[in-house]
Amino acid sequence: MANVSPPSSPAGPPDRFAHEIRALVEATAPRLFAVVEQFETDSGEPDARVAAWGLAHDDGSAQVTAVDGGFRMSLRTPDRAAQLISLRPGSNGCLVWPGPTTLITRAS
Repeated sequence: MANVSPPSSPAGPPDRFAHEIRALVEATAPRLFAVVEQFETDSGEPDARVAAWGLAHDDGSAQVTAVDGGFRMSLRTPDRAAQLISLRPGSNGCLVWPGPTTLITRAS
């Protein structure tokens, strides 16, 4: 019986090219945001929940998915998601951009 060597795996991209690929991905990655619903409890205390997560794209558009799987939307802007949450009676929507300096954007 003949010995068969496993096929050699192709060499990975050179380090410089790998760095360029990583830079490309980082420059074009959509930005993550949460759509937060703020409301008052029955006792009048303020409360909030993450209603959806979204990805904001370079062209200004956004893809949003409800946490409970109830909806997925393509929107012209991320702000539109907060505005839609604010349509619920007693709710105010805002966007929260996670990261080293968390930014909160209220619906207008």
